[in-house]
Amino acid sequence: MTGAVLALLVLAASADAAEGPMRVVSINLCTDQLLLRLGDPGQIAGVGPLSRDPKLSVEAARAATVPQVAASAETVHALEPDLVLAGRFGATAAAAALERLGTRVERFRPAASVDMIRDGLLRAGRLLGPAASARAEAEVARLEARAADLAARAATLPRRPRALMLRADGSMVGPGGLAHAMLVMGGFDNILEHRFDPAGRARRGGDWRVELEAAIRARPEAILIESMPGAAPALVHRLPRHPALARLAALGDMAPEMIRVPGNLLVCGLPDALDIAEALLPVARRLSARPAIAAEGDAS
Repeated sequence: MTGAVLALLVLAASADAAEGPMRVVSINLCTDQLLLRLGDPGQIAGVGPLSRDPKLSVEAARAATVPQVAASAETVHALEPDLVLAGRFGATAAAAALERLGTRVERFRPAASVDMIRDGLLRAGRLLGPAASARAEAEVARLEARAADLAARAATLPRRPRALMLRADGSMVGPGGLAHAMLVMGGFDNILEHRFDPAGRARRGGDWRVELEAAIRARPEAILIESMPGAAPALVHRLPRHPALARLAALGDMAPEMIRVPGNLLVCGLPDALDIAEALLPVARRLSARPAIAAEGDAS
């Protein structure tokens, strides 16, 4: 091979690298959505089938236009990707096997804050190439401006009402995690953070196991229930009929506000999560104008 030919090959390889990877596969729902939002359609060699489910994915419409791929090492390797995006949890065996086969795998942590949403966007953009990086920077600029506006508006509330948020599996959103961050950004105090001792509570990703009756006795002014319209029958559909919640109607004007929260906005760390805080702020403002209600057992 002549020096001139070798130089041309090196230049071509450098140009390809500058443009970003040509074939990208994602094997995680959250990286699916980052890839769909930031990548060029021609880059996307495959995303997982869950990305097409609007109950879980805010990018379901885009996902319907690209190939689906199962999260198995054999299936993904056959697509000859030059980059695989994966999560820290789930499909870990497939990701490790792909690495052993020489495939580049980049793992992402679940976002639990606005800062982590920003970092995930910027990292994905850098991995996908200049065009995606520019898209990520534009997304981050909008994200940070919106977060600053929400924080400023929440700071003007007369007080922060107390709220309880229930997950689809019956657990409750405690401190930590994206749902808690949106609750606070929306102008509420998380009742679990201020009324319950975390010692001995079973927590996973910010979710707590607390007796529902005890949480209600702490007198939340709003109860948020994770909602996934169209999902198969599950706890999330039975929760509003729980006897402890049903008894709240007897409180009349003193009953907490019941609010449905779209679950697909909380599954992954995307800027869309701020829609929850945006929707909560007017409710928090209205409740904050009322006198605070004492919890059961508090001195009057």
